[in-house]
Amino acid sequence: MPKLDYKLPVALVVLLLATLAGFVHSRARRLVAPPRNITHQTPADFGIASWEDVTFKTADGLLLSGWYIPPKAHGGAALIFVHGLGSNRAALLDQAAMLAEQGYGALLFDLRAHGRSEGEKSSWGITELADVEAALAFLQSQPEVDADNIGIVGHSMGGAIAIRAAAQLPDIQLVVAESVYTNFSNNAERLTVSFARLPDWTAPLVIQWAEWIAGVNSDQLAPLHAVASLSSRPILFIQGGRDKTVHVSNGSTLYETAVPPKERLLIPNADHTTLFETNPELMTRRLRRFMAQNLLP
Repeated sequence: MPKLDYKLPVALVVLLLATLAGFVHSRARRLVAPPRNITHQTPADFGIASWEDVTFKTADGLLLSGWYIPPKAHGGAALIFVHGLGSNRAALLDQAAMLAEQGYGALLFDLRAHGRSEGEKSSWGITELADVEAALAFLQSQPEVDADNIGIVGHSMGGAIAIRAAAQLPDIQLVVAESVYTNFSNNAERLTVSFARLPDWTAPLVIQWAEWIAGVNSDQLAPLHAVASLSSRPILFIQGGRDKTVHVSNGSTLYETAVPPKERLLIPNADHTTLFETNPELMTRRLRRFMAQNLLP
């Protein structure tokens, strides 16, 4: 009986496994170091006359880039705007411009490893707390800003960062959290589909690999654990009814867990990133009212 040669099949299997591992690694890396998304928009494109390019440094030595829009009145209120994973400072520029019309100042910046800011990888919100702390310190140092009248607006990962930062930084007076998950790991399947562009069944492998690259444990990324500690500071949750990245139930759970004063806005036809453009009139009305009640310009 002739001897069978298994060398070729084994070599082929090894090659296929190596190729698969390389592909999964590259997809996992997209979650940690997404391609740089540089905006060509500026506040001037939204009718804002007074603004400037600024840089400021984090406690761990990274230089972050952003736009500063001063409040219209001396000693006015200001807002920090925090974008989501793979995005940039322009993501919330439409909202910042709308609120600037009411006199609010704004600081929109690129998170570490995003846009024009320094940094090689994202930690999904762990080290990014230092980015928000540096942004807060920048605003507090501006003579035209009331240091006791600063709020934060964050979208997706930026909203999770906003909640966790406010829980640690009592100088943040108000939070707007848009399209935010309760817990990063509990939404791994949807996040894998949206950001890694892989089927949801690959999530356990992809997320574990991404955690290793980032050096973080995604179980730590749970704004649900921090939201109740905001105490008397107002929070507004905004979510789209057609969000395929973060299911709408996340917003419900966060709202139920938060303590008053709290509000929730659901925009039925909006998806993860189209909250403002889907219904700008409703968003404008609710955001302006929320700010006027809690953070006078």
